[in-house]
Amino acid sequence: MALVLTLAAGNAWSQWIHRYAKLSDFGHHIYLEQHELPFVAHGPIDPAASPLGGELALAAQGWIWILDLESGVARRITSGAAVDSRPRWSPDGQRLAFIRDDGADTAIVVRDLASGSESVVNTPAIELDPEFSADGVHLYYSSGRGEVLSLWRRHLAAGTDERLTDLPQVERNARRLPDGSGLLYLHGDGPTRALRLRDFLTGTDLPVRVNSLTYHLTADVHPSERVIVFSSPTDNDYHLYTMDLDRPGPAARLTDGTGYALTPAFSADGSRIYYVEPDARQQFQLKQIPTFGGTPQPVEIRRWDHGVELGTLVVETRDVGGELQPARLAIREAGGHPVATSHGPTFFDSQTGRHYFYSPGRVELQVPVGGYEIIAARGPMTLTASAQARVSVKSPAQASLVLRTLWSATEAGYVSVDQHVHLNGDGQHRATHEDMLRLLAGEDLDQINPMSWNRWERGIDIPLIGKQSERDGHVVDQSQEVRSHFHGHVGLARTDEVYRPWFWGPTNPRFGSVDQSNGSAIAFAERQGGFATYVHPLTGDGDPFIDPATSGIPLELVADGVLTERLGLEIVCAWTSPLGNSELWYRFLNIGRPMAAMSGTDAWADFHRTPAMGTARTYVRRPAAGEGYDAVLDASIAGRSFVTTGPALEFELGDGAQPGDVVAAGEQRWRAKLASATAVDRFEIVVNGEVVHTAAGVEAGKTRTLEGSVRLPAGGWVAARVYASEVVDDPWPSMAKRPFAHSSPIWIGEVGSVDPSARARASADLLRALDAAGARYKAAYGDTPMPTMQTRFDAARAKLAELATVPGADR
Repeated sequence: MALVLTLAAGNAWSQWIHRYAKLSDFGHHIYLEQHELPFVAHGPIDPAASPLGGELALAAQGWIWILDLESGVARRITSGAAVDSRPRWSPDGQRLAFIRDDGADTAIVVRDLASGSESVVNTPAIELDPEFSADGVHLYYSSGRGEVLSLWRRHLAAGTDERLTDLPQVERNARRLPDGSGLLYLHGDGPTRALRLRDFLTGTDLPVRVNSLTYHLTADVHPSERVIVFSSPTDNDYHLYTMDLDRPGPAARLTDGTGYALTPAFSADGSRIYYVEPDARQQFQLKQIPTFGGTPQPVEIRRWDHGVELGTLVVETRDVGGELQPARLAIREAGGHPVATSHGPTFFDSQTGRHYFYSPGRVELQVPVGGYEIIAARGPMTLTASAQARVSVKSPAQASLVLRTLWSATEAGYVSVDQHVHLNGDGQHRATHEDMLRLLAGEDLDQINPMSWNRWERGIDIPLIGKQSERDGHVVDQSQEVRSHFHGHVGLARTDEVYRPWFWGPTNPRFGSVDQSNGSAIAFAERQGGFATYVHPLTGDGDPFIDPATSGIPLELVADGVLTERLGLEIVCAWTSPLGNSELWYRFLNIGRPMAAMSGTDAWADFHRTPAMGTARTYVRRPAAGEGYDAVLDASIAGRSFVTTGPALEFELGDGAQPGDVVAAGEQRWRAKLASATAVDRFEIVVNGEVVHTAAGVEAGKTRTLEGSVRLPAGGWVAARVYASEVVDDPWPSMAKRPFAHSSPIWIGEVGSVDPSARARASADLLRALDAAGARYKAAYGDTPMPTMQTRFDAARAKLAELATVPGADR
């Protein structure tokens, strides 16, 4: 355990590293990047009407365009490596302000349309959402300077700045009132998203519309009336509403049915509203609707004028046998600008800054002439391939990339599964199981368990719980994540019904009794033949038992881990530390609880900024009963597996005992096979939580077999792990910054056996953590009675006290 402690000084979010400047008052920085920063799409987004009429500014393919509404021709006005979005017009129609995103920072650009000259507003922090004042003298925008995201006002001629707001977390999407007397803007703080009206004349700043966690609550102000339009959700959909600012509250709904209406903007005369909506292929379409309601109509873009000639780029990805293979592609111009696809959504990898999308094996793209760099990947075990192509107008440019598999799970007898992701989480698109199946094919992932989740009054994907979809050997099985926040999140697998309450805790709205426990959700899953897992438990690399009061161990995990016969712990996740999680896991194994090692990328299929599905995955030995979802889940629960964020790790003892099996005490030969696309420098054998053997790992793109012997005590367990001792700059083909793999335990003598001294130490550690959890919940709930949870704490405390003080007692 001492080795892990030497790593504790590293990044607290050691598996996921934020690229953009962090905010001090924003908890999960990935949410800031996902929800507040711009995204890239091939089709039109972010429409803004010229105040002179006749033209729309919009973003598409990472550039700014001006659409002539009469001719239907969209003319590109920006170029370069960065991504441009969210344009807004000056009141005289002569300038555009927009966001420029280089993949690690955002700035505000003000462009003179006649000359093409640009001025930039930028700090080391993020800048977002420009808006000109009514007289064009000032520019309103959001800035994260000082590590808080606030509204600022810049005098464009003088270059001086004035801070306007000082609210917690998010203030952006400013829209001026028609007479210049104030601003409407978005404020996001914890569980609420609100549109606020700041009146410059009276000095008031009050909310006019309050929603819960609705990340596309964006608005625009009528050009001459005190009327706003905003996008607001109903369950999985988003609709447009108009509202009178002088009588806030009642709102007129403009769109109906099922839809996903986003980024509304009034026309120059205020008679209609432009907005975008993704189609079934997750491609955005530009639409308009009368301000007083009516039938939405498409706004046709007849031609995209890039200002340069276009050519055709054909990219094929094949295996070594020549067969077309689905793959993840990252394509950019030689100058660095990313290529977005028209065949589906385009994603962003926050760890490398690459934009990526999926190909079924062959994709044809219309792109500006010039040179292109192409990278292809397919899950963590297929080596990244690259190619160069030169696109001309004369004939299609062909790029064929061969994907070489370093380690084949199928040939080795394993099934791959990502046990915790999400289909929809209020992202830029709406995803279906069909979309998820395409992602599985592109990542060489056999099975996945997307968990439906909630947004307070909204029930995203509730109707899908229990739904299973399958195609070409890929399986999607929908379940639920119980998001009890302060108590710890619990993922449910193989459940067909909704557990309620879905959320509770001292920081959540109260809709009934707060006397709730995760233990009830776990029992609910068991009654259905399902399985519960504590997901994304720890963020830090260090041993959480050094100071359990501050290490972030989920509140009820210790009690539930002690009292529950079958429970999973998410060892690898895109966001958390596998090293810290492993230390937590070892304590439960040491008291004889065969807690299952589980995986979960915790990615979202509907977000632009998200890691690939299967970035964290479990490789499960193929069950004799076949590769059905239930059989694979049972084998995972039984520990016939290893979990990984990249490397392959096959580990066996004696005459072929593998994880989940049982071996005898005494001297045992061991054998480990390693394979990793990214270098991992440390291989370790762990017995009852202690590292007993250390060796070098494996070089990037290589396989290696290690052998030796180990003396096993009379009871307990043995496992192997391999990892990079430092985070890596470019983790592709995986997207996890720390490549890591850990085998499930091989038990000594019998499943659940213990070494008495190790059990006593682990019990004492868990008891201290349980006491710290009890103090935390009492501080949070005060005098509120919590008999349900307290009963579990008392029972767990009694059990641990017995195990800690009587090392030889029966477990």
